[in-house]
Amino acid sequence: MAQPKIEHLFKEHYRVYCLLSYSYVSQWDIAEDIVQDVFIKVLTKRKSTKILNINAYIYKSIKNSSLKYIERTVKLESIDKKSWDIPYPDGVPMEDNNMTAILSESIKNLPIGCKNVFELCALDGHKYNSAANHLGISVNTVKTQMKKAYKILRSDLKNYYLLILFFLEN
Repeated sequence: MAQPKIEHLFKEHYRVYCLLSYSYVSQWDIAEDIVQDVFIKVLTKRKSTKILNINAYIYKSIKNSSLKYIERTVKLESIDKKSWDIPYPDGVPMEDNNMTAILSESIKNLPIGCKNVFELCALDGHKYNSAANHLGISVNTVKTQMKKAYKILRSDLKNYYLLILFFLEN
């Protein structure tokens, strides 16, 4: 690939490439940096690798670089629990202890088979195969019991569903 061809692509499609990156990162300066970095990589790579469709390669590289940028920045951002706007049932905020009590009570009320399987898989993190071996039942029985447990919990906790998901993540 001749350098004038790459230079021509850069000049002719620069704005389109930047718009592509901007559609992912939502910051024009960052989008321009990503496009320029991709072209630098293409110029240094051309000596070692033959690129058949340079335009498609650049589009894909810009997309991937933009996604990598997002991934890196998301890992760096901290999430403040208090800034989340979570709708509470009946408009009354609940304490963590109360939420845990409601969830624990619902799990305690599950049928014994569902409860055992749910505790092993969902709470203790066992795989279905491991839970099946531990309880001496088939994997299909574990799957069935998990479906049944989730169905019962969804029904019992329908007013608290989003809150419980939030607290389970923490």
